[in-house]
Amino acid sequence: MKRYLLIGLVGLMACGGSLSDEQRKKLHDGMENQKIVKLSDSEIVTASLDQGRRIFSAVEKFKFDPDKVDSISRANHARIRWIVPGSTDALEVENQLIEAYVIGAETGSTQDNIQKLRPNPQSQEYDSLLYSRPILTPMPEGVVNVDGVWNIYLAKKEVILSVSN
Repeated sequence: MKRYLLIGLVGLMACGGSLSDEQRKKLHDGMENQKIVKLSDSEIVTASLDQGRRIFSAVEKFKFDPDKVDSISRANHARIRWIVPGSTDALEVENQLIEAYVIGAETGSTQDNIQKLRPNPQSQEYDSLLYSRPILTPMPEGVVNVDGVWNIYLAKKEVILSVSN
């Protein structure tokens, strides 16, 4: 759609028409969005980890209020889910992560994480990333209980666009 707008505006300019300031701005924005950005895989993963941490901080700042979580999700073009151990509506990858955090809690290894999500298991390419952060409660016996995990799904395209702006 943007390409047709861009071609149409260029065609108008070629026909001797003049563009208004608003049309010029739209044309410039369209060209900026079409700019080619080359990022390495490690740059994308690092950027998504940073973006996931930033989104989690915003969710935490509003004390995990569901209405605020929805607003933060929309504003950041992300999907945010809270999953507890044994949840029946958790996706397979979410269940695997929560199991890993429960096992990690026993060994003392519970840090935030980023996972590449592939649309097809045989594919080498990934189209989105999953940032996960466990919420832990220390128990009197010195062990740590995993209350649940915040999962933040980020589209690879959105991560790249956020880095390029």
